[in-house]
Amino acid sequence: MAWLLRRLLPARDNLVEPGQLPRIGIQRILVCRPNHRLGNTVLLTSLMGEIERHFPGAEVDVLGSGEATRSILGGFATIGELFLLDRRALRRPLATMRTLRRLSSKRYDLVIDAASGSSSGRIAAGMAKARHQVRIEGTDGDAPVHFAARPVHALRRALGEARLEPIPALDLRLTAAERERGTATLERVLQGTPASGAPTLAIFPNATGRKRLDATWWQAFVDELVRRAGPFRIVELVAADGQSRAGNAYPTYFTSDPRKLAAFIDAADIYVSADCGVMHLAAATRAITIGIFGATDPDRYAPFGGRNLGFRSDDGCPLAAATRVASHLRQSIAM
Repeated sequence: MAWLLRRLLPARDNLVEPGQLPRIGIQRILVCRPNHRLGNTVLLTSLMGEIERHFPGAEVDVLGSGEATRSILGGFATIGELFLLDRRALRRPLATMRTLRRLSSKRYDLVIDAASGSSSGRIAAGMAKARHQVRIEGTDGDAPVHFAARPVHALRRALGEARLEPIPALDLRLTAAERERGTATLERVLQGTPASGAPTLAIFPNATGRKRLDATWWQAFVDELVRRAGPFRIVELVAADGQSRAGNAYPTYFTSDPRKLAAFIDAADIYVSADCGVMHLAAATRAITIGIFGATDPDRYAPFGGRNLGFRSDDGCPLAAATRVASHLRQSIAM
């Protein structure tokens, strides 16, 4: 596919050197992040906030993957057209080519390759008809490690801006109405639970592959966390298969809509899970978000910003993890 794309849609020599991107005349922007994973799309919201800061009157098109992109970025007023590839793009080459042809028919002032190390993102950004191109350079020793911050840094570097301003937080731009519905839904799910005045703890005991922690681990973790920092009103967020991963020990909530899920988490006080896409979704809300890492690197993927925390639990001990989380919550709530 890469070989075919390079020949049908040739790349362009428009990479911007540090400090050479103009601050005026940038009206049409394309962001390339062709990845279907929920978390990677949510991480893009930091870049969207940064683009708004520098180019508030611009329109931003996005090359993404999957319908979740439309939901995640739907709160940004700057969004223009979405070019959405199928998550199995290589198995649908004709549909993929039609989307990329449609993209290549437009002209842009700036294209940003927002994917670090993605060959598909780099090819797509190179194909776009744009006067200027910005991308994450692996040779940039000053670049931050976290994947939410890297494209923001690349844009600032192109503009010649010093690293003084904080990186924009992840933000879904939930509306007041969405937040109100999230609060109402949370109260409905938790009605009749004990400790009604206690903080709400939302857990998502699911993840892919080696990142997943079993029901026994979660039960021991929650029991220890309640002993050290409770009481809590506890709700389990249920994965796409509709199955509880905590033995139905707590009230459950399920939705396939990312914005409804984010509004529900936003109404809670605390969110805890292993490293997963829902963790990044939670980090884009007002809930204190905590990610427990094993197989992946928290320096790159920890829940970004605010009072959030990501930490490695190499020994896999639920009691040690609960002790760490309880300590962080005491400090965060006291702030």
